[in-house]
This record gives sequence, C-alpha cells and structure tokens, in this order.
Amino acid sequence: MEFLTLAEARENAAEIRASFDVLMGIRGLAAKPNAAQWRYFRICLERTLGAPTEAESLVWHPLQIAQYKFEIEDKLRRLYLRGGQPFAFVFRLVSQRDAWRDHLVIDDDYPEIGGYFLLVRDRRDVADLTAATTPTTRAQIEMIVAASIDAEFDAYRALPAIDEAKLVRWYASDGSAYRDLIHTLTRVARRGWILKNPHDPSTKRLLAISVKEILDGSAVVRTTEYWYLRWWSTVEGKYRYPYRETDRQTYILTQRGEEWLVLENIRPAPRSSTPHRQ
Repeated sequence: MEFLTLAEARENAAEIRASFDVLMGIRGLAAKPNAAQWRYFRICLERTLGAPTEAESLVWHPLQIAQYKFEIEDKLRRLYLRGGQPFAFVFRLVSQRDAWRDHLVIDDDYPEIGGYFLLVRDRRDVADLTAATTPTTRAQIEMIVAASIDAEFDAYRALPAIDEAKLVRWYASDGSAYRDLIHTLTRVARRGWILKNPHDPSTKRLLAISVKEILDGSAVVRTTEYWYLRWWSTVEGKYRYPYRETDRQTYILTQRGEEWLVLENIRPAPRSSTPHRQ
C-alpha cells in the first residue's frame, strides 16, 4: 500500500512524530516553524495520530487553509526532490476530492482537517527508499510537473543567461515543450528583457494539479496555473510588457529509463492583450 492506513499510522505514532520533528527542524523547509501554515501542518499531524489539538484550525477560512496547503506541498516537494539522506516517513497533504478519487484513503474515519487529509508513507525499508526515487506514482509525476514549472520560471528570472542543463533535468530535449521554451528564452534575451530588476513583482503559482492518465510510458497531467511576468526592457529602461494570466494547461510526460520528463506543454492563448509568454 502506498500510504499507511489510519491504524498503521497510529501504531507508528512515536516514530512518525520523531520524523516530523526532524522535518520541521530543517531551516530550508520551515524558516519560521510557528508560522500559520506550519501550525496547520502540525494540527493535521496530531489529529491524524489521534491526539487532541488546539481549536485554531476551526476558525481558519477555507481559502487560508488552501493557501497553507499549497505552500506546504511546494516546500515539501522541493525538499524531497533535492535528494540526499532519505526520510523515514514522507508526508503529503491531499484534498478530500483527490484522495477519494485516486483511492488514496480507505478509512471512512480518517481525519479530515479543513478539507484535506495528511497522508504518510513509510520509507524505513532501504529497498523501498531506493525504489521511491523512481517517479512511477501519481504523486511523483505531479512533483516532476511542478518542478518543470519552477524551472521555467527560474529560467526567465536568469535571463539574459540561459542554462539548458537546468532544464533538461525536467524536460525531454527532443520534445516540443523544451524547444518552445528555449526559443522563447532566446527571443526574449535578444530583446533585452529581464525579470530581475530591483523590486520586480513577477511570480507564478501552481493552483491545482491532477494526473489524468498513466499508460505505456506516457502520462497526461492537467494544471491550473497563475503567472505574472512583468518584463523590464534594459534597452528602453522601462517595463515593456506585463503578462498576467490564470489558465489551465496540459502536460504530456514521457518515461525515459527510470525517469519521467515533460515532452509537451499545451496551453491556451492568453485572454489578455499582452503577448503570450511563449
């Protein structure tokens, strides 16, 4: 089973709490452990393990909790993808809808906190830890797509320099997604546009992600993304184009050996009058 049942989680409560405390002690993950999102994360842990918790989460607005969830998942994904010493237990926050749809939760009494479940994987078996590095599960494929989105944004922020090596970690070099991105980066660099001028407000956010299909070495992933790119022209000395869109995109991934890579990225034309970022 991919995730522990409620009974298994509570049987291993002491070890899970110890692993959680190690996780929360990593400064690169939670620079401020008492921040609201990490308080929510701990409440999820304690309720899952059957311990009484403070009532704070009861007054949190659903939109706040959704924001906490995405911030936590983003930080955890970055940490788990970084590699290094494997963790004994891996944590994941999953919405009720996704958990039931993908059959990730089988206990009717599994605690739900603000619309989300805290699921736990047991990775203490060394052989299982090694296998876990192969992105063959829905959660791991989601991580690859999220990492490719981060890599795309980081590539824009790095202009005028273009580091292809950082992109081929997530993109298939023979795929249209990679070729289109390199073309865009080259074109924008020639124009002298950048995002790293002082006080640049550019940002992006992955709002939703769902693996729709995994079949014969191919996967289809759908996302909802928010992008705000405020391009500064180094030639004109002023902001040249603001790109602000929230849209749904489709990613086609291909399996190469033990790795999954983004092959295609299908996105709609922008609704605004500003040029599409690609």
